Amino acid sequence: MLYFFAVCGIIGRYMERKIRIGVLLLVILIIINVVISGVLVFFIQSIQEPKIDVEFNLLQITTDEMIFTARISILNDNRYDLLIKNLNITGKTPDGNVILDLQIVGGTIAAQQQRIFTSNDSISFAGELSSKIYSSVRGVFGVNFAGIFEKTIPFHINITASFKDLFNNISSPTLSVLAEVTEISETGVFFQGIVNIENPNSFEMSLDDFTARIETENGDMVGEFSSIQGIITPEGISQFHLNGTLSFKALNAEILTLRITGNAGVHLMGINKTIPLSAIAQLPIPDINELLFGNESLGITISLDAKIRAGGFLTNIGLTLYNPSNIPLEANDMLCSIYGLTGENQKMIAQQSMEPSIVDSRKQDYLETQILIPYLKLLTAGTQKILPDRFVIRIQGNFSIEGVDQSIPVSLDATLNPHLIQ
Repeated sequence: MLYFFAVCGIIGRYMERKIRIGVLLLVILIIINVVISGVLVFFIQSIQEPKIDVEFNLLQITTDEMIFTARISILNDNRYDLLIKNLNITGKTPDGNVILDLQIVGGTIAAQQQRIFTSNDSISFAGELSSKIYSSVRGVFGVNFAGIFEKTIPFHINITASFKDLFNNISSPTLSVLAEVTEISETGVFFQGIVNIENPNSFEMSLDDFTARIETENGDMVGEFSSIQGIITPEGISQFHLNGTLSFKALNAEILTLRITGNAGVHLMGINKTIPLSAIAQLPIPDINELLFGNESLGITISLDAKIRAGGFLTNIGLTLYNPSNIPLEANDMLCSIYGLTGENQKMIAQQSMEPSIVDSRKQDYLETQILIPYLKLLTAGTQKILPDRFVIRIQGNFSIEGVDQSIPVSLDATLNPHLIQ
């Protein structure tokens, strides 16, 4: 019995000692927890929110998409490293449609240091997209103590991005014109041109309200032209054909000026902007000789029939004209002259005007005039001798188009040996 009580006493003292140790350990743990909690509270209260700057840099905008770089700059002003996690950028239209959801890998920012997180992305769109986008940047920043304890705080930044200023930096297209007169008809002078528009921008543009006109030095419009419309391709040169007809008044001008005016339209992301374009070119006055005949020439043949009369030789001089052009020609100021030629000396014998005539297109006409040459005139036609070396029949005149001041001067000679008269 005494042995039993002795054993119980020993066990009781052991348990009492173990309880004391447990209580002591518990007290130590409580103290450590209090200390750590106090340190955590101190650190948490002393954490300064990092300075965050968000920047979107537009790299390229095309007809179908917008490519940009998202740049998040975070400055850590704390005396200890910060953790950045779960960086996310979202973008919505004013209607609430999500058009951007970008994840950026975070990391550690050393104390008193700055770190920049970047990512490239694009926004695709069809048709119109609002020029205003509502974006938000979300993430978590915090601290880690000894690799054991971590405290994080979420952050959320709202951003409204407007792209209206973007269109203030659009490069203006350049415009040039190549033009020429191609042919002539009874309705006027056909005109063709090519309008070259170079678009340095990465998106297409529309050709709006383009007009072309040709003016004289007095400001009179002397042509009608086809309308110009279409799409100006991005980063390239687009060609547009210009066709028209000039009135015959254009051939009377001293200066012809081609004026082209219109707008290059930008219709992207809900923004409509127009850029005025214009070009002026001085055109040479078309030469009707080249327009009418090209590689052909006016056909003229002289014929002569002489009869002896009491008062002299009665000559019938005929002129056969062939018009190879596409429009009727007027033969004006026609003059027939006969003179004697001795060496280089000319001596007028007789002269007679011829009636005006109209030669139809691709047709032949015949003109005739009579001249009575007295015998004495023939016998004294030579210079320092009776007869000249030869007789010359000269036909002179001008060919033109009705209503056009320009004319084509014509002069044709036929010679006759005076010995045939003898």
